[in-house]
Amino acid sequence: MKVLLCAIGFCLVFEGLFPMLAPDKWKKAIFEVLRIPSDKIRLIGFVSVVLGLIIVQSVNTFF
Repeated sequence: MKVLLCAIGFCLVFEGLFPMLAPDKWKKAIFEVLRIPSDKIRLIGFVSVVLGLIIVQSVNTFF
């Protein structure tokens, strides 16, 4: 449970850095994402989930 809460905390820190440090560029990036078709965004999300699971499994196996 402790590891899960730490992971959520790090995600929030990482997600909050961009709007905090460069809000105008962050808004521009959001508008650019709106132009990408939903199926491509879904594919990017799927690849991100798979890579994340591979990283987590690798860390648990090798460390």
